[in-house]
Formats: sequence, structure tokens, C-alpha cells
Amino acid sequence: MITNPFNEYKNEYAFDNVYGHLIEILKRNLDTSTQSGAVHLDIGCGYGAIAEHITGEVGRIYVGIDANNSGLKSLKDRGFETHEHFLESQEGALSFFERVIGDRKLGSISMLDTLEHLPNGLSILKAIATLASKHRAMVAISVPNIQHRDIGFKLALGSIAYTDAGLLDHTHVMMYDYDHLDRVLRHAGLRICDQNHVRVNHSDQFFPRDHPVLQNATTIRAFLKYIRAGVNDQDQINQFVVAALPCEPITGPTFETVHDVDRPFLSIVTRTQGKRIHTLVEYFTCLAGQVCRDFEVFVVGHRLSLERQIAIEQVIEDLPLWLKDKTKLIRVDHGNRTHPLNVGFAQANGRYIAIHDDDDIPMGHWVDSFRKLAIDNDGALLRCVSSLQNVETVSIRGRDGVRSLGKAAPYPSEFDFIQHLSGNYSPNNTLAFPRGVFHHLNMRFDESLTTTEDWDYIMRVASVVGVASSPEITGTYQWWEAGNSRAMHTDNEWTLNMAWIQEKLDSRPILIPAGTVRKILSLWERAEHVNFLRSEIDRNRNEAVDQQNLLREIDDIINSTSWKLSAPMRWPKRMLGARSSRLTDYLGLSVQQLQETRRRLLSSRSWRATRPMRAVARLFKVPPN
Repeated sequence: MITNPFNEYKNEYAFDNVYGHLIEILKRNLDTSTQSGAVHLDIGCGYGAIAEHITGEVGRIYVGIDANNSGLKSLKDRGFETHEHFLESQEGALSFFERVIGDRKLGSISMLDTLEHLPNGLSILKAIATLASKHRAMVAISVPNIQHRDIGFKLALGSIAYTDAGLLDHTHVMMYDYDHLDRVLRHAGLRICDQNHVRVNHSDQFFPRDHPVLQNATTIRAFLKYIRAGVNDQDQINQFVVAALPCEPITGPTFETVHDVDRPFLSIVTRTQGKRIHTLVEYFTCLAGQVCRDFEVFVVGHRLSLERQIAIEQVIEDLPLWLKDKTKLIRVDHGNRTHPLNVGFAQANGRYIAIHDDDDIPMGHWVDSFRKLAIDNDGALLRCVSSLQNVETVSIRGRDGVRSLGKAAPYPSEFDFIQHLSGNYSPNNTLAFPRGVFHHLNMRFDESLTTTEDWDYIMRVASVVGVASSPEITGTYQWWEAGNSRAMHTDNEWTLNMAWIQEKLDSRPILIPAGTVRKILSLWERAEHVNFLRSEIDRNRNEAVDQQNLLREIDDIINSTSWKLSAPMRWPKRMLGARSSRLTDYLGLSVQQLQETRRRLLSSRSWRATRPMRAVARLFKVPPN
């Protein structure tokens, strides 16, 4: 056991720290009414912050064991039994524990924030497990969590900081996440039966405060938080607190052995309800003709009746032996249309996972095109091209078949991330997803979606791993004139699902692939050009309206009664060569020129002279011209 000369770990009890969480987990798992006088053994007790609570709330006799004299003295002064011991070996520890307990009944054991200090932690745990098994006692363990995001975020960006205490205490000799803790306990002969972890938003590793990855408003922190929170729920756990019971120990190393797993290149997940057996037969016929056979098939039957299940099993039974051996039927009897995808992806062993529905057609080079694309783009979302073909079911001599309607139209040859923000241009049979996003990043299909679940998943995956595209047409996406997914769901349902997907994309930072900025700028420039043209059209339209209104006003003036009656006043100018005013003289003039013409006419001597005439006309409501 390693001691720390820089820190005595003299921490106070609190309901929301490791001590309070330990008491809570003991209280909810122990029947305190049946074991009065039983001992609670606190190994690595320190200053015994839980001692009073063990006796007062759990009803146990508290006994503390530690190598720290200061902590033991504090416990003795408070009236508790203590024993000094340095944990060195399994045999020595077990012998010492048994001497301490003697003929008393052991009710429970705790070891808080001690295991990580032990170079021989597994041996000490085996001693504890043996003791617990003999007395049928529960064991409570706590260790700090190496997976807290404060550590991970800084480590990802090149920073690690050991401290005098805390998550990266410089005396720790072993680091634990939940899986490693569970594995070590199972090897020791202890099985976790309950947990009550301590969660904190900001741990003692939340420094330096000016590090961008620790500042809440930064984009990089928001992105990492989103990705990390999706992997598991350990990102904010500061200390694991678990209760365990004795069990049969497992064998083998507690550490993970690194070795290459022999995986097929592609796992194909095929959803089916067994309604179109004739298309399922055609689909498997195409799979049997694949150039590359490095794949496996999971047929996920959703809510199958017995009749349909038997029909699907017969199709699989009739396959060539090599393909039959690669094919497995999985029955799923609950969930919406999205749930079978999560079930199929969870079963997949391939490096890549593809979705191929039972009514679409893969060409012979479908698998091979993905394989070739992956050679230089391993880990990216792979995309080829599919053609859209409208089809219908026809009956020929009593047997169902498929008839195409019109020409096939290929989808876009490249994946455009910006284009896909508005809708899905990549049907399922054009894509192969890297296995890691599902099995390591825990990116699942959103089962709250009843439609467009594939588009949602495509965008989330593409924003993390990017997309590698091939222009090769590798399959046919068949669109049924009757019974298609569009007809099975209301327009409102489609609209709501699409809005929810776009809201999710807009609510978090996303990575965009290289070259997207140029596309955005091009779209912006195009939009700016369109806006300029629109403004010019609007300006010209408004100017034309103004011209029409001014010409109408000028026409009203020169054809008015008062203007005609005042014509003699304009004869002198006419004798000097001036022409009488005609509307055609003003056609083609600009708005400014027409405004000047109107002003000149209204301020002329002849128009002013006839003002009384227009006033009388207005008085008797005679038209004022």
C-alpha cells in the first residue's frame, strides 16, 4: 500500500460525497434489523468519516483498518475500534482480517478510495472476497473515475496533470473506469449488485480555467461534450461507488489483450416484415452473385406472423450453402420501424455495416465497391450511388413479380453535406457505416423517429467521421406505387420528424468536411447575386409604377377643362414656336424628369390663373377638370 506524505485525506462527511453515497448504498441493501451487533470492517479507513454514520444509521459496529496513525488516533479518540495494518499480500491480509473479526459476525465491508493505491489490489480484493464469502457479507468499494471528461478533454489536447490528491493523485498505481473495476472485482470473486456513483460537473481536474476545452462557451467543449455524453454515462462520474456480493471468480488476465479480430468486411442488416417474399428471393439472388463474398447477412424480421417467419426461413434454407452459412434470421417483436436497425447493428461483426431492405436490388459489385472505397478511406462513411426506380407488384401465372414503371433516375453522384441538411439524397442501399460509430461511440438510431430515421443517422455519422463517395451506380432503390413508406405515414408525421432532425443538427456543433466552406461561399455568392437581381427587378417595378402614376397626373392636367380654357394664355409662346403639350411627348422620360414636368405644369401661369374655377367646381362637386 502506498502512502501520501503530501495529503492525509482528511475529508468531511457529506450526503453528496463518497461517504454519503456509501451509507446510502449500504442502507438500501442491508437489512439492519436482523443483524444487530454485526461488524462493519472499513479497510483503508483514514480518519473514518463514515464511522458515526455506520453505527447510527446502518446499525453496525464500526472497525477501522489503516496504515495511517493519524487517522487511527482520531478514530480512537472518538471511541471506535481501530487496527493498524499495511496491506501487502493476500494471505497476510486475510489472516489479519480474520484475527480482527474473531468470532464476531461480519455484516459488511467497505474500502473507499484505497484500491487505486494498491500495487497488489487484486490480491487484497481476493482476501476481501474470501472473508465476505465466509460471512455472507456485502462489500462496498469506491475508486476515482479515470474517464471523467475533465481528464479526457485535456488529455485529448495534450495535457495531463497529476496532483497531490484527487482523480490523478500522484500516488495512484492503477486507474479505473467502470468496465475495468467490474473486471477486477469479478476476477477477485465479487459481483457488482448495486451502484451509487458520485457525479460532479467540474472535478478537481477542472483547471486551468482558461483552457478552451474547459470553458463552457467554447465550440470545442460543446462538441466534445456531445460526443462524449453519447458514448456512456460515465463522463461526469467523479467516483464509482459500488456494492458487491461474493461470486465464483473468473479466470484470465484482468487487463485487455490486444489482438486483431477476424471480422468480415461488411455486415448487411436487412429489415423485413415478410410481406414481399418474391423481392426477398430476388434480393438474395443478387447477393449470391456478389463479386466480393466477404460479408454476413442479418435478416431482422419485424413483428412476423408464424406464416411469414416460415416463408423467410424457407428462403434462407434454399440459399447456396456458402450464403446460408453467412445468413442469420433475428426476430424482433416490438418497437417501431427504427428498432430493428439497432438490433441488427448490435449483432453486426463486420468492419462496416450496411442497411439493405428486402425490396431493393444490389448489383454484383455492390459489396466490392464499398471494399475498394474503404482501402483509402477506412473509417469514413462510404457512399456509392443508387438509381430510383418506380415499380409495382404484378401477378404472372399466380406468382408475384416486380414490374418497373418508367426510367430509372440515379441519385447525386457525390455526398453533399450542405444539400443533405434539407433532405436525404442517399437511400439506405448506397451506404456502409463504419462499425466503430455504433459499437464504440454508441451512436444509435433514434427510435423516437417513425420516419426518416436513416437520414437522421446519416447526418450524425457524417458530421463525425466524414463521407467518402464513389460515383459508381451499385444498386436500385425500388419505390412502390402502392404501399410505400410515404403512404403509410401522414404528411404531418413526415414534417414533424424532419423538423426534429434539423432541430437536433442545429442545436449542437458539427464537423463539416473539407471543401464545405467553398461550397458555402459559392451558395452565398449565388444568393447575393439572386438578391441583387431581385432588388433590381423590384426597383424597376417600383419605378415603372411611379412613371405610370406621374404620366396619369400629367395627362389629367393637360386634358383638363381648366387647362383647355386657359389655352389663350399660352398662345404667345406658341407663336414663338412652342408646341402644345401632348402626353406622347413625355413617354420614356425618367421618374425625375416626369416629376419636374408635373412641377412645371402645376406652377405655370395658366394653371394658377384657373385655380378659382377648380375651387368652384370642387364646391359644387363637379369633376375638377
